[in-house]
Amino acid sequence: MRNQIIPEMTPEKKEFLMKILIIAIISAIGILTIDVFTSGSDGRRQIIDDDGATETALIEILSDIKGAGEVDLLIQYGEKDAVTGVIVTSSGAENAVVKNNLTNAVAAVFDIPVSNVMVFEKDCEE
Repeated sequence: MRNQIIPEMTPEKKEFLMKILIIAIISAIGILTIDVFTSGSDGRRQIIDDDGATETALIEILSDIKGAGEVDLLIQYGEKDAVTGVIVTSSGAENAVVKNNLTNAVAAVFDIPVSNVMVFEKDCEE
């Protein structure tokens, strides 16, 4: 006599398990589809900033770039609060390397083309 630890599957049990597996796969595909359609065009989501924390944090980071000096910025939002453009003023922007570094940093943070970032030298005369 054989010891059976795992009982043999009946056709009804096999059919039931197949139905459960198919439902699980269809559910997973449905969830992934919903996620893709509710995300941005490249799958990323942008955090909406109503209290200015993004601007404040970005000003602090940009000011830390070597040669940038005092920095201010204005962020332009488009549809669905996506960033469409940024203007930066910096006391160190007369230096082409500093200007390029500021432009690339802002473009990277907001995932926008560098052509949508304008960096100008800040007028420090009072």
